[in-house]
Amino acid sequence: MSVRPPKPALKAHVVDWLVRHPNPVHRLRAGTKALELYYEPGDPHSHLAAQLLPMLSERLRIPVVVRVVDAPESALYPEADKQRQFAIDDARMVAPAYGLSFPAHAAASDAGARRQAAAVLLEAAAAGDFAAREAEVAETLFQGGRIAASAGSLDEAAVTRQLEANGRRRARLGHYLPGMWQFNGIWYWGVDRMAHLEAALRAAGLLQGDAPLRQCQPEAARLPDGLSAEAPLEFFYSFRSPYSYLAAVDVQQAQADWPGPIQVRPVLPMVMRGLKVPTRKRMYIVRDTYREAQRRGLPFGLVADPVGAGAERCLTSFTLAGDTTQQLALLVAAARAIWSQGVDVATDAGLRSVIEAAGMDWAAVRAKLDDGIDLAQAEANRQALFAAGLWGVPSFRYGPLVTWGQDRWWLVVEARRRLTAGG
Repeated sequence: MSVRPPKPALKAHVVDWLVRHPNPVHRLRAGTKALELYYEPGDPHSHLAAQLLPMLSERLRIPVVVRVVDAPESALYPEADKQRQFAIDDARMVAPAYGLSFPAHAAASDAGARRQAAAVLLEAAAAGDFAAREAEVAETLFQGGRIAASAGSLDEAAVTRQLEANGRRRARLGHYLPGMWQFNGIWYWGVDRMAHLEAALRAAGLLQGDAPLRQCQPEAARLPDGLSAEAPLEFFYSFRSPYSYLAAVDVQQAQADWPGPIQVRPVLPMVMRGLKVPTRKRMYIVRDTYREAQRRGLPFGLVADPVGAGAERCLTSFTLAGDTTQQLALLVAAARAIWSQGVDVATDAGLRSVIEAAGMDWAAVRAKLDDGIDLAQAEANRQALFAAGLWGVPSFRYGPLVTWGQDRWWLVVEARRRLTAGG
């Protein structure tokens, strides 16, 4: 007999309202209508976005403003070395799919070189020739070189003041990363959110022409050599990650005809592994997931945060899931409950509704919980995640293809397509 989950808490209703209503304060603070790009020298995704500037300048009825920023704070950018290397690998793979360029043998630049580049690019942004200068600077940075300061360039104090001012503006408007577009107080990541940005610009009557701003052509992606249909697809997941919800739906839908084994590998949430997730980061992620869920027709918004006991109970329950089909059913059932129904999985009533929706035996799960929380499998999965060069979820490893984020599921699907097609 199934158990009706408890009514969502008032807090869940508040989160639902916040997710569905972009912050009007951010819109007010954004000021005069303009499209802004927050650009960090040496950041691969900033470099991809910068390549769109000439096209945007031609087609927009508003100015495009580039704001050069420094590297993110450590609390907002955990495992910085891993993230920088991943960004290089990611940009190398996806750039051709968007008709953009990225060096095949790029390397991470050091902080000193990035600082020199910032001085040059701050001047270029002020002078209005950012795109051309950025192309030269990026080529040098990604080859491990240093930028020669131009005559009359800003002194160190002026560079610091401008970088800090741009960083403060970004924080006031609710964000924390580079490679981001800001329009009317709303944020759009790099090339991946161009469809959402285009829709906003068209709705405001600010975009000229009917052609899309940018489209992804997966067949042009630069995938690693050595792909094999026999390799397992490893899917790293967190019960507290809203992006993991979208990814779990993707994997579940693909499972029936996937050519090889799928290994589902849930891990503890980042904040429960000692990594901070500040408020503006949490709110952007939840709002961005809502936007993506709306695009895909998935329910989202009524949230009951599972951090702590809720996540631990879900991870313990996962150890009893019988096969991949049931494991994915549990992930999706839990995600729908947590992210669209406001169900508190830290309670027996809430967790039971999830367990039974996944076709599992609640009595067996309850007995397992009575024996104590079991996180051994989650820890083994965390170690595998780090061994793959990753740090967060959702992530995928498919033989030599290692990628992070539900935005990169299309890369995994493209790898499968090429294997199925025999090339």
